[in-house]
Amino acid sequence: MAGYDEIIYVMFAMIIVSTMALNANRVIQINNATMIEGQLEGQVVAYAQDIIEESRALAYDEQTTYDEDGNSLVPVYIPSGFSALGRDDTTTDPEPEGSRTQFDDFDDFHGFQETVNINGVDYDISVVVEYVSTSDYKTYTVSGKSTLKRITVNVESDFLRKNINSDQTNYNFSFIRSYYAD
Repeated sequence: MAGYDEIIYVMFAMIIVSTMALNANRVIQINNATMIEGQLEGQVVAYAQDIIEESRALAYDEQTTYDEDGNSLVPVYIPSGFSALGRDDTTTDPEPEGSRTQFDDFDDFHGFQETVNINGVDYDISVVVEYVSTSDYKTYTVSGKSTLKRITVNVESDFLRKNINSDQTNYNFSFIRSYYAD
């Protein structure tokens, strides 16, 4: 019977070592998935920040114009004199804003959508610009005009999901811009 004790000890040792190896492999896979997800989320943040920074560099509103020295000229009526959100009407504007490179004011990004491929990963981008109600600073609307506008950049990708069979995770980034801060 003494010979069988050694075989049983070896079998238990093999079971313990195999369990440890499986756990180590699982931890390595989880770490790799987390690292890749972190890199993808970094791309999401960078691209959304690019859109926000690009919009901030533009005029607050279509009605805000600039003189020859680059100084901002004020619309006659604030905020009722501001234009509607979104791109200029292509039927009346001699220079329609058909693409992102032609946007000339902050709210032209309203309704902007694109799918962009960064390092082989497709991201669905959508942007919403809304007026912020100055009566409570909690209400956002596309029709009631105010001196505050909020841009929200939404980013989704098939590679970014909470679980394998779940919906895509929606990343959204917002920035509130004041007419008076220009």
